[in-house]
Amino acid sequence: MLKLILIALSFVFGILTVRYLRKYDVHEKEPFGKMLAVTAWGGLVSIALSLFLYSVLHTNGINVRAGFPFSYFFIGFIEEGAKLVALFLCWGLIRNEMDEPTDGLIYMACVALGFSLIENYFYAARNPSTTPLIAIRLIICTPMHIAFSIVMGLAFFRALRHRGGWNALLWAYVFASVYHTLYDIFVSWWYLLPGLYLVIKGAYGWMYRLLGYTAATSPFRISLTEFIHTHEAPQIEAGLECLDCGSTAPKPTYTLGKICLQRCDACGALLCSRRTLVQIMHHFGSTFGHLKIRPIRRQQKNLCVLGEANRIDRKKGIACFRLDEFDAVLEKMSRTALTKAERRWRHLIRPT
Repeated sequence: MLKLILIALSFVFGILTVRYLRKYDVHEKEPFGKMLAVTAWGGLVSIALSLFLYSVLHTNGINVRAGFPFSYFFIGFIEEGAKLVALFLCWGLIRNEMDEPTDGLIYMACVALGFSLIENYFYAARNPSTTPLIAIRLIICTPMHIAFSIVMGLAFFRALRHRGGWNALLWAYVFASVYHTLYDIFVSWWYLLPGLYLVIKGAYGWMYRLLGYTAATSPFRISLTEFIHTHEAPQIEAGLECLDCGSTAPKPTYTLGKICLQRCDACGALLCSRRTLVQIMHHFGSTFGHLKIRPIRRQQKNLCVLGEANRIDRKKGIACFRLDEFDAVLEKMSRTALTKAERRWRHLIRPT
């Protein structure tokens, strides 16, 4: 009974993960239904192709489950290749949606998610006495499948949309496969756990870096200043307390999805919640991953800063900043995301 509950939870986790992935598509969100369809169809195709290739190897006397480290190279290259083929077979479904680089990452992640969820089910069915295995795989393996494969998503977008860069797609496939292999090796022996930590840390690092790069290069991206200046007829709503002048009067309110900003008519400062400030950095600054909060002054412990050029009152939950100063910081963040990605992923971003 507990195993059935965990299997059901794994599929609920899958739907929640699709929704979670969608929040990284900050400029032009993909249809939730299309993402679910790619998760289901891509997962089925990639699993079927992997099982077929494993059976071919087994027929030829190669057992990739024998526990020998070298055999794990078959696993990495087979499973990552199967995911990539599945994404190609989803092209007819997503052709009209692929209009910015982030879309390649998002749909590749959906295929990887579908693969992992179905694989989790098979592991549970074959191991009835190891119920904790499902929970462990749900926590570790699913995010890793996504992180390994996501690098192929950008190369896929460039190859299909720009009619070139096939060498970069091959490079991305080899990279994802080798990293997948290293993960399988490190997770199989307890004395290699330090290596597993480095693999997981590296995978999350490049995932956030690529998401930042694709957000910064999106054709739909605009600056925060452009958003404020082109916003049509902001509504006057109940005002947040301005941290600069203390005004609580109703204020013009600018909204974009979950982003909600107010401008203080008394002093011109922009105000928002702390959560909105993080969303602004994602949307306009192309910054994902961990953001450090630092105190401003020792004598005012309730005041802190997230990044630069902003002030946050912890007790009131209000952030305050000047548009020109903070917009300059956001543009710097986007340029930094571009520079880091181009330096780290030059073979993928600038294929020869």
